[in-house]
Amino acid sequence: MSVLIKKFLLLAFLLPITFILQAQEIDSLDIYLAIGQSNMAGRAEIIADLEAPIEDVFLFTGKEWLPATNPLNLYSTVRKVVSMQRLSPAYGFARKMHDYNQDKKIGLVVNAKGGSVIDEWMPGTLFFSEIISRARLAAESGKIKGIIWHQGEGDVKEADQYLGKISHLITALRDSLHLPDLPFVAGQLSEDKISRKALNDTLLSLPKLMPHTGLALSFGTTTFDSTHFDSPSQVLLGERYADQMIQLMEAKNSRKSFSFGVLSDIQYADVETAGKRNYRGTLETLKRTIPFLNAYDLKFTVHLGDLIDRNFESFDAPLSILEESKAPLHYVWGNHDFSVTDSLKQKVGKKVGNENGYHSIEVGDMVFMMVNGMDISMEGHPEGSTQHEEALMMMEGLEAEGANNVKPWNGGVGEEQLQWMEALVNKAEEEGKRVVAFCHYPLLPENGLHLLNHKEVLDRIGHSPAMVAWFSGHHHAGNYYKDENGMHHLTFLGMVEAESPALGAIVTVEKDKLIIHGIGDEADRILNFR
Repeated sequence: MSVLIKKFLLLAFLLPITFILQAQEIDSLDIYLAIGQSNMAGRAEIIADLEAPIEDVFLFTGKEWLPATNPLNLYSTVRKVVSMQRLSPAYGFARKMHDYNQDKKIGLVVNAKGGSVIDEWMPGTLFFSEIISRARLAAESGKIKGIIWHQGEGDVKEADQYLGKISHLITALRDSLHLPDLPFVAGQLSEDKISRKALNDTLLSLPKLMPHTGLALSFGTTTFDSTHFDSPSQVLLGERYADQMIQLMEAKNSRKSFSFGVLSDIQYADVETAGKRNYRGTLETLKRTIPFLNAYDLKFTVHLGDLIDRNFESFDAPLSILEESKAPLHYVWGNHDFSVTDSLKQKVGKKVGNENGYHSIEVGDMVFMMVNGMDISMEGHPEGSTQHEEALMMMEGLEAEGANNVKPWNGGVGEEQLQWMEALVNKAEEEGKRVVAFCHYPLLPENGLHLLNHKEVLDRIGHSPAMVAWFSGHHHAGNYYKDENGMHHLTFLGMVEAESPALGAIVTVEKDKLIIHGIGDEADRILNFR
């Protein structure tokens, strides 16, 4: 039998199976609408790695569903010429959404038009009618789960009006589709042109103004013509859309979720840069980070120690910037916070609003434990004090054991605080609550920057199923370690050595995990409860 006949027979055999599979797939799709201007239509090059169809993702033609292949705006009823349609963020979005829940098949309805202004998308316009019409047809094959929107390059001159217009559009879309809490994620524009910054800053307020909305940030992206994102940035932006959509969907499924912010090692001083430590420049990084934090409805924000590098008067500059935070702030003590004269060391706690050095707060079923790693330390107490002498003794014992963290800038936890920590964790375990600890010093890994008596702390609380995570600073390069008991040890990047314009994290607490949304170079992570 010839090869040609074999191929024909094989095709004839497979076609009925293909149609049967497709019929099953289009009955229960999770459908997402992707609408907006040229970046949503896609202008980036479709590189070789992005040419293949996305597994279990289908594109709506207006009549049927086909395997989703770039360009995804090909079947838009309002697009420009076919040759202009290339890679859009819908690709990275759909791929990550499928990775998030591989049991579900995804349907995309893409209707974007390059050069369009937001007024062309408002209720009563052709574009609005087209997307509603196509969405209703698509919904016969599944459920509309969310909308991703990228538009605004044509509205930068009227940035002050944009928030009102997009809010009206979101409401109209939800009303027309009879989905009042439909998740909607907008995307920031490239700031390769500074004229777009005002609109981007305006969009930061969207999640607070409109319920069930998110924002895909454009930080770290690049363009090939100062307007249109290049291929890697389109994929990155799409993944950020997915992150926001996932967060909105999980919040929708569990209204008990909430978020808090994390900053670490601002370490400001009015001195010259040394190595990677940009002591003066860290203030600008902090200024750029505050709007990211304020874009979320945070229960609180924690700074993980080393607000300053030296000199008591250094506190004023970062504290004045942090006053712009909408969320309450909790300050953990760090070793550099005590790089002041001995006569001023006792005033540090009052200066940062944490006089005792350790305390706890509760939100729902979560207990947050602020740990004082300077409790037993050389730098945290005047020479000759009880704590200073106890630190010397502790370090002598560790040195005899060959420990690698015997350094004057490291600290430990005293017995009184240990008893408090143990009682807090035991109580949380009895009540079925979870505990997250914040300390300047890591417990693990043993990299020389960890808490002096980390073994004792682990022995006292590390085995408890209530302990979820130990969040720390001190090691500016960051770190992550999961110990044998399933406890997460996450060290956040230090702002004083930030390479990105903004740096920090948003941590969303879900019923069974912590979702870390990194700001700047801080990595995104999911930390599942044990």
